[in-house]
Amino acid sequence: MKPITLILAFILLLMMACSPSTQITASWKNEQESRQPYSSILLASFSEDLSLRQSLEGEFMSRLQNRDVTAIRSIDVFTPDFFSTNEPNEDQVLEILNEVNAEAIMTITLINVEEDERFVPGGGMGPMFAPMGRFGYYGNFFGYWNHWNAAGWNQGYYTTDRRYFMETNLYDAESLKLIWSAQSKTLNPSDIQAFAKEYVDAIKAEMREENLIL
Repeated sequence: MKPITLILAFILLLMMACSPSTQITASWKNEQESRQPYSSILLASFSEDLSLRQSLEGEFMSRLQNRDVTAIRSIDVFTPDFFSTNEPNEDQVLEILNEVNAEAIMTITLINVEEDERFVPGGGMGPMFAPMGRFGYYGNFFGYWNHWNAAGWNQGYYTTDRRYFMETNLYDAESLKLIWSAQSKTLNPSDIQAFAKEYVDAIKAEMREENLIL
């Protein structure tokens, strides 16, 4: 591989590493419900995957507490099978909400996962067989070796891109009205912890910009 190609590939990797994999794709705020930033929030992740629920609520709790926001995990309030073993009525849920004394309720929902397979090309293979033509590298062994060596071992490969689409809603605990909503997209997280961190970073920044937290 030529030096200039190596440099360009290195720069591309740096750009990919620095760019966030989670993006806010849409958001909405209820402008009619103006109030001070919330100082206590109940976190409610709707997921059958217990490890994902723990990671998302745990990451939010840790990061919000760094902003002087009291965060309560739903997993500490509702048992994992609370909603699946029975049909709790509104009074039961409201009773628990009053007990935790939160000013707002944040719902965290994985709404879709998309997968796309794509081909990542390798080194350029150049022209086809022409030993006596205009391609000088055919004239001696080392010329041929230097031209084809990198390309011959870099034929490309298939990879799968995974996109995780999340919806985050914030409700006022007193009025139960929707205050803010955002949808986000995360591309190819390496694991659940990385996914939770990327997602929480993006949501927390958006909430601070909207003056929902300090």
